[in-house]
Amino acid sequence: MTAPVPLDGQKPDAKRRRRGEEGLAEFVVCFPVFFLLVIGGIQFALWSHASHLARAAAEQGSQAASAYGSTQSAGTQAAYRFIDTTGPGTLTHPQVITTTVPGDVAQVTVTGRTQALIPWLTLTVSATSDAPVQEYRSSG
Repeated sequence: MTAPVPLDGQKPDAKRRRRGEEGLAEFVVCFPVFFLLVIGGIQFALWSHASHLARAAAEQGSQAASAYGSTQSAGTQAAYRFIDTTGPGTLTHPQVITTTVPGDVAQVTVTGRTQALIPWLTLTVSATSDAPVQEYRSSG
């Protein structure tokens, strides 16, 4: 007695082999997409962390610059010190600008770049914080 022949004329082993090849093709297409999604998620997390670090450094700098008897350079140094101690590799190429805007307000702006997992990608973060300058004023 002979084995029944399938309607499509192919042997069952050929079908099984073809199904495995389709799985390989799907894997070859889906793996790079999955890999890019994971790298993109990690890059977003690095950017978000650097953004929060810049905001916190700007707040530290503005608080130091606005303290009673303080100077603009004290605010700049406080922001750089915060970046160096909290996230030395997170915010690269940091720049801190401290100014006093009209109305006796100390303003600190921190700008820098995030770490990049993708070599050609450059993401810049910037944060500004204002604080009123604390000073003693006599009435009269």
